[in-house]
Amino acid sequence: METPIKIGLVDDQNLFREGMKLILSTFSELEVVLEADGGSSLLAQLETNQPDVILLDYTMPEMDGFQTMQKVKAAYPGIKVIMLTMHFDEALMAFMMQNGANGYLLKDENSHTVKTAIIQVMESGQYFADYVSKALLKQLQIQSQKPQRSGSLIKENSFSEREQEILAIVGKYGRQEMADKLFLSIKTVDFHLKNLRDKTNANSSAELVRYAMQHGFQGD
Repeated sequence: METPIKIGLVDDQNLFREGMKLILSTFSELEVVLEADGGSSLLAQLETNQPDVILLDYTMPEMDGFQTMQKVKAAYPGIKVIMLTMHFDEALMAFMMQNGANGYLLKDENSHTVKTAIIQVMESGQYFADYVSKALLKQLQIQSQKPQRSGSLIKENSFSEREQEILAIVGKYGRQEMADKLFLSIKTVDFHLKNLRDKTNANSSAELVRYAMQHGFQGD
């Protein structure tokens, strides 16, 4: 018998984790070896226990799924990450897949689709659900139709110096780390992040990071 694929479950909702663990346990090819209720707990456990694939929720307190995935990929590049979330957000889907996610699934998928995604990610590195492929194509079409504007012009006309500093590092660090680097309180950082989300029409930190990258606030 082949060794089962080791799975990590990360979600702040206990009932969801318990339900997913029960479902995945019905497949002999899979074994849940790690459970965490957030990014910090996950990173602490990964020091001694690394699964093959992590099923990661996007919406979590303290550290969202994008920030968590960044830290996992930086420290453990061999671990595959599948976002498993309730958010049907085409921009978010495309952003996550373009920035390190190996797959993106909605929480209302059936158990066999989740199993298929895990196995395909292990075999080929990525899994594209139909709605994710459509989201990626749509984002490419949107980008091709956008008029080119210089990042410097946008910076000059739209954002304060402090907001530009935050846009330069958002997504690279957590809120407390940003506060420490900019010598601000975390409440001040949260205030600026809210204003930036309002100005850019971003509904999440991932969308704000995408905006910063697309408009020249962050380097490659």
